[in-house]
Amino acid sequence: NRKSPVTSYYASWKKWLPIMQAYEAGTAAYFATPPVNLIYAYHASLKQITRQAPSLEERFILHRESSQRIKQTAEELGLKQLPIDSSIAANGMTALWLPDGFAAADLLGPQGKRGVIVAAGLHKDYKLKYFRIGHMGVSAIDKQRGDMDKVITALKESLAEAKASKNA
Repeated sequence: NRKSPVTSYYASWKKWLPIMQAYEAGTAAYFATPPVNLIYAYHASLKQITRQAPSLEERFILHRESSQRIKQTAEELGLKQLPIDSSIAANGMTALWLPDGFAAADLLGPQGKRGVIVAAGLHKDYKLKYFRIGHMGVSAIDKQRGDMDKVITALKESLAEAKASKNA
């Protein structure tokens, strides 16, 4: 019942369904070579997520906790989130408005030098006015790695450095 067209040629079920039906019927058909290595990687990832500790439910909790830590730190630093209501903000990513007069490079470069990679915005009208911090997967659930601590430290230091250079 999809109303909009699939944007990816190779992700179209309309293209793949006849191929799968042909294989189920025992006949050969060809549309494209699937990315077998990615399918195996996806399968391995799903097995890890569903069969190893922490449980899926615990993973959701840990993602929410990591997200709240980043968002709380951002608020303490005076950074505002893009979502108007924090109850609808994602637990896998935090999108933050840059302070007035700042460009993405003012924060992204210094954070990169500290070993933390964050990304500029994506929305065409605002991409230079905000940045994104990802906190998902192993970085969010394995506290022993200290990834969230590194992100928070890099954000604090980079913001202080950028503010100091703007005031100099």
